[in-house]
This record gives sequence, structure tokens and C-alpha cells, in this order.
Amino acid sequence: MSILFLIKLNKSMYNKLKFKKNNTSDNDMTKNEIFSISLDIGKNIIICGGEVSRAKDTIKRINNAYKNDCSVFILPTLIIAQCGEKVEIRRIDREEINLFELTRLNELSRQLCSEKSDAQINKYENEEVYSKLIEMLAVFCATGSFSIFFGGTFLDALSSGVIGIIITYLNYKKDQFPLFSSNLIDSFVAGLLSFIPQIFGLATHYDKIIIGTIMLLVPGLTVVNAIRDMMNGDLVAGLIELINAIMSALAIAFGIAGALFLFSLL
Repeated sequence: MSILFLIKLNKSMYNKLKFKKNNTSDNDMTKNEIFSISLDIGKNIIICGGEVSRAKDTIKRINNAYKNDCSVFILPTLIIAQCGEKVEIRRIDREEINLFELTRLNELSRQLCSEKSDAQINKYENEEVYSKLIEMLAVFCATGSFSIFFGGTFLDALSSGVIGIIITYLNYKKDQFPLFSSNLIDSFVAGLLSFIPQIFGLATHYDKIIIGTIMLLVPGLTVVNAIRDMMNGDLVAGLIELINAIMSALAIAFGIAGALFLFSLL
């Protein structure tokens, strides 16, 4: 489960984007800055859980609105784009699923492709995200609900919710780990913690707690995006996303298996 992420765009670039799309007096520097901003938006669309096809379409639409001739090649981990003689690359080394931010970026791109005002630009620059308390409550409700859905009791749901919060905010700098490693660590810790209520004599079911907790880690959105990208003709990007989802599922399985094996020896 990833923490909410908010893109920060340079204020000078925001000022450049306050021109109308049909402004013919834009110089090369302004067009280059628009080109760079479009790539930043496309990169963050992928980071927040958007499809490759969505990011590619967004970059092209923004540049077309400002009369930039732009060519784009996107993979789930890389963006390469050319505008005139300028070539830029964006490396995508993490994924932080955030549908709120994805919606904000989609709306921002639409505003950039139409006539803009200072108020509209500042609206997206200063928009607030959910508080830490709301995030924790959402994690708790999600994991607890899944535990009950798969046949768990109220105590199972309570335990699953607490463990879900722990692995979500577990401070081991998970953004510096590959996705496989972070899922492996999170699932292993979740598996270990699921046995603690029974150790203290509570009538819980560790399997129901585990099921509820690991649903936070299941790469469902990645699989959906892979299928959508392949259907849109981005076969290479779709296959990469599908392999990424399979590797994430294997990491979850290995982590839980390791925890179960460890407790079987005790």
C-alpha cells in the first residue's frame, strides 16, 4: 500500500502556462518548458496508477494545444520524448497508487489544453490531499472489510486493520527498495504479526487476518492497466506491467510462506 503522493510543479512554469493556447508569441524557451511540464505530468500519471496509454495521450494533447510537434515513447519505467531538437527522458522508479492525484492530474491536463486563468492554475498547485488520519482509517476499513468478507470474525478484522496500518507505515525506506523486495518484506511482516493475537490467547484465525492484510499488496490495478494497454496497442508496455504484477504476486506468496514456515518451526 503506497502513501498518497502530490506532484509539485515549478511556479515559474505555472506562470508560463497562463498563456492561451492560441498565443503565437510563445518563444522557444516557453515551448520547451511546456514540453518539460507535460512529461512531468505524464510521469506522475503512471506513478499514481494510470495507464501508459493515458500518459502518452496526455503528453501529446498538452503539446498539441501549444503547437508543439512532439513524439513520445513510454514504458512503465521510462519516458522518452522529442520536441524539435530537444529530447528528454524521465525515469519512473516507483509506483504510488493514488486515484485522487490521478484525477487531479487528468483535470489539470484538460485545463492546460483549454483557455486558462491564474485561478485555475493555482487551484491545482495548492490543492490539499487527505490527512494522515483519513489515510489510516481507510487502510483499517479496507483490510478489516476484506477479512470479514473472506469469513473472518470481528477480532480478525480488528487485527487485520491494525496490521494493515503497520505495514503501510512501516519505516524502512521502502521507496528505496524494488517493488518485489518491498512486497516481500511487507508480506513477511504481515504474516508474522498475524500470529500475535493467538499468542496472547485471543480467538482469532491467522489465515483470515493474512488474507485481509495482503489484499493491500495485491497488484489488481497493475493487471487491469496491463490489459487496457495491450488492448490499446501498447503491447510491450502491457507485457511489462503484466510481468510486474506476476512478480509482485510471487513476492507476496514467498513472504507469507516464509512467515508460515518460521512459525511451523516454533
